Amino acid sequence: MTLRARLTLVFLAGVEVTFLSAVAAYWGLQSWRLLTDDLTVIHEQSRRLAPVLDQLAAHRTTREDGRVMDALDGLRRNVQTLDESERVDALVAAVDTGAAQRTRRAVWRLSRYYQDEQRRLRERGALLARVSNGLLAAIVGLVVASFLAFLAAIRAWFVEPVRALERATEIMSTGDLGHRITLSGDDELARLAVSINRMAASLAHIQTQLVTSERFALLGELAAYVAHNIRNPLASIRATAQAEAIELPARDPRRDALEDIVNAADRLAAWVTDLLRSVSPVALERRPGSVNEVVARCAELARPRLRAAGIELEVAADPTPPVSFDEVKLEQVVSAVLANATDASPPGGRVAVSVEHDDGTVALRVADQGPGVPPARRGRLFTPFATNKASGTGLGLWLSQKIVVAHGGTITLRDGQRGGTTVEIRLPVTEEARWRAS
Repeated sequence: MTLRARLTLVFLAGVEVTFLSAVAAYWGLQSWRLLTDDLTVIHEQSRRLAPVLDQLAAHRTTREDGRVMDALDGLRRNVQTLDESERVDALVAAVDTGAAQRTRRAVWRLSRYYQDEQRRLRERGALLARVSNGLLAAIVGLVVASFLAFLAAIRAWFVEPVRALERATEIMSTGDLGHRITLSGDDELARLAVSINRMAASLAHIQTQLVTSERFALLGELAAYVAHNIRNPLASIRATAQAEAIELPARDPRRDALEDIVNAADRLAAWVTDLLRSVSPVALERRPGSVNEVVARCAELARPRLRAAGIELEVAADPTPPVSFDEVKLEQVVSAVLANATDASPPGGRVAVSVEHDDGTVALRVADQGPGVPPARRGRLFTPFATNKASGTGLGLWLSQKIVVAHGGTITLRDGQRGGTTVEIRLPVTEEARWRAS
């Protein structure tokens, strides 16, 4: 329920309580007014009957008596009920005949009628007083209950959510952007909480990106400095060792040591190159092409190494739409993933590569039959220098992720259905790539 609907509900409840109170007050006033009018009329009729009673006491009840006639005329003009009218007519007829006994009986009946009416009205007044007191108590109770319900609604609908927003924003202002506001419902304040949570998540992501950018800017400067100070002496060491090895006889034992120096220098140079590449922005030269062709080339290049390790390579590529990608960079990614799968698979195992069109993307999956990745290491695989291989640099998956993300795709890692690990790369299929390919 929205805040507008809640405020409308509170307003309508207030209007209803006010309306009921006004109706009850109007009914009470009208009831007391009618009762007062009836008592006044009965009192006036009793007062008009008094001269007749006086004349009866003096034994003079004739039509020639002006006071008696005025009293009878007044009684006849102000009768309220048929019963009263009959009694007044009987009294007038008795006075006209001059029968004293009949007149006394008629006067007694009319007087008794007025006494009964006064008693009935007094009883009605007592009942009306009790009903009015009960109604007043009910109105007071309803107003108090409505006021307490209004306060509870304001507290639950406005005060507590605003306090929760205030507390959450204070916590977020201290730098804890992982804190989240939990408000139930679907009103404006709940949607505001969702917006604040989304803003906090966005700020946290931007903060992480800034920290990462600063970190890798510093790392880039450090890598450039290291590369500059390592490459030149490393090239000299390699050239010297290679020259000395060439001059030595083929069976000279020192030749193997010098070749080891050359190989170590090559590995160190490759590591420096990877380090520089990892801290540099990814520049893409994208063209529409077929992912299947890239996979086929990388598979052919990897087959000799797989065959030497006794590992079978299986490639299943379905027809896929063209994708806009950098061919050299994507080959680097596929080669790195295939190399990791080769290192993870045991002799006699199998590496399965599949390509298919799935949900607007081209999905490339590389599955091995190795021991899998422990959960403790899985979260660090796509970070720099995360490797447990003696000859690895720990930059392959990190660089692969940078390249895939630059293409607008994703690279994920999960456990295989029959053990091992499956790396999945998804690249988006764009209409521009379809158009340019056609």
